[in-house]
Amino acid sequence: MIVVNEAQCQAIAGRLREQTVRADPYLFRPAGPAESRREANYWTFVIAICQHTKSLQGRIDPAPLGLQGEAPGQWCRGWDYLVRATRRVVDEFASAQAIASIDGERLRAILSDDFTPAHSSVDRVEERVGQLHAVAEALLAGYGGQAMNLYHRAGGRIRNAGGMFERLAAMAPFADPLEKKSQLLVGQLDAAGVWPVADPENLKVCMDYHAMRVALRTGIVEVTDPGLMIALKQKALVGDEINHRVRRAVSDACDRVIHWSGVSVFEFDKWIWHLGRSCCFYDHDPICGPRTCHKMDICTYIKAVDYACAGRCSLDGACKGSRDAYYTAFWETNVYTEFY
Repeated sequence: MIVVNEAQCQAIAGRLREQTVRADPYLFRPAGPAESRREANYWTFVIAICQHTKSLQGRIDPAPLGLQGEAPGQWCRGWDYLVRATRRVVDEFASAQAIASIDGERLRAILSDDFTPAHSSVDRVEERVGQLHAVAEALLAGYGGQAMNLYHRAGGRIRNAGGMFERLAAMAPFADPLEKKSQLLVGQLDAAGVWPVADPENLKVCMDYHAMRVALRTGIVEVTDPGLMIALKQKALVGDEINHRVRRAVSDACDRVIHWSGVSVFEFDKWIWHLGRSCCFYDHDPICGPRTCHKMDICTYIKAVDYACAGRCSLDGACKGSRDAYYTAFWETNVYTEFY
């Protein structure tokens, strides 16, 4: 149905080796135990509601502009807005007691420029409130309200029985079979020194729509099933089983690129994510081949990666989609999901 293209993984890895992923601007290295506990809770709650922040692509109650605004004083969108806006109330957003009683009006207020609920562009509000409540209740019931206790009881391990992923999966927002939110949470906290993991070999790239789109267009995965090829190119709705198969194949291909490039999983995850939300974004044709960049003023890729951009994607020529319309026409799977 969909398979890894090893040779193309090596070609993309070659381009990646020529670049350096800059430090994540949102990493906060705590100075002591209290700050570590705050960061563990904060990221657990933020990542629990980190799904579908994009514009116009929603199938149910889409936000007309997507999550965006000035928070504080700098225009940003999606994940950047989510983090910058919630950081203004970090102590509240790191409190299991406070989050257990948060309602839609308060969430809208936090995710608005001026704390006015009506000015927020966040969508699927009740879904997100339910996710926050589920995590807060699980932390209060099983871990004394502290995500740090989850880490300690897992022994710092990701995969063993009683490991972090198993414990996180007991909370509905983290129950994704491909563990996108769990991978993001553990990777973020490991990089910040809050949750140093004992088995880093179990960290994987976060499988979201950006990673799928880039993987399909670069050709590091090849679609062998004609029906799936048509569904992806036509953005047809697919079921969970097909979605999981595509995501697993992309995950395997990303593992190969990481192997051949020598970068860390955390670095690769940032690299492919910024590429997908900039050069290979969903609301315009990919910036490669005959198309020159029209969005350097809002591009996050050139901020996240040491790449001297001349108006073309850094993979131009190596990516199959930059020279072949067959690959350019691919899109990520079209599903309604709370997982990414």
